[in-house]
Amino acid sequence: MTAQLTLPAVQLQTDPAAGPASLERPVTLKLGPLSFPDGQPLRQDDTRKIGAFVYRAQGGAEQIWNEGERNWTSVPADLAVLATLTPLPLQSKDGDPAPWQGLLVAAGQTDQGGAPRYAKAQNGAPAYRLRAFVKATRGGADYVGLGPPSADLQFVSLAESQRFAVRLDTGDAQSCQQVRLMLKNGALNEAGYVEIRSNGGQEVEIANCGPGGAVKARIVLLDSGDIRLEPASGRNIVLGGDLQAERITYQPHNGAGRQTL
Repeated sequence: MTAQLTLPAVQLQTDPAAGPASLERPVTLKLGPLSFPDGQPLRQDDTRKIGAFVYRAQGGAEQIWNEGERNWTSVPADLAVLATLTPLPLQSKDGDPAPWQGLLVAAGQTDQGGAPRYAKAQNGAPAYRLRAFVKATRGGADYVGLGPPSADLQFVSLAESQRFAVRLDTGDAQSCQQVRLMLKNGALNEAGYVEIRSNGGQEVEIANCGPGGAVKARIVLLDSGDIRLEPASGRNIVLGGDLQAERITYQPHNGAGRQTL
């Protein structure tokens, strides 16, 4: 007969501790201390399996990560079936108030199809939570326990929350053909950018943007050597000094053909 263990909730420690969980930085998992029903401490040598299962809540449903099949699947209703799955491992750290510890690493983790295992939250979803699981043996008796859910993890993207950013058209700096340097405003929309392109001709584009990130005015250094000035709709090109030009071609207001001075 298997006896039940009572487990606490897994505690989550983000980096920085006061901030939200980011996809780029590991989350530290802490649990414990643990004890048997008679109050005796549960030690590393007593465990047969100890860790934390990761659950995903999205669209009113909850799934569990199946490490063996590398996908999100339905949550087993039976504890014996759950025990066949592989949780995130926890190791004992002597002297710590929460001695059972591990890491959840979101960056670079994929499912069997190559899609990211963890996603940035949008409108509160997806949310991830963890439950501690322990299977132990002592004195010939078996013990098993599943803890309550942790606080929800709703990941943000650290790269997207930075005000200054550099964006490549590929993930490889050795093969990229387009790079954009940008500064974002307080709402994390683009305030302006400089973009350099080598595909389809070598061009440089400089632009400023409105509060929502839409382009207002821009200058483009074309591959042909021409310079294109594009003010915002209804706005002007203003020269603060003298204009020197060898030839000026313009379109008259009366709709006549283009003329050259």
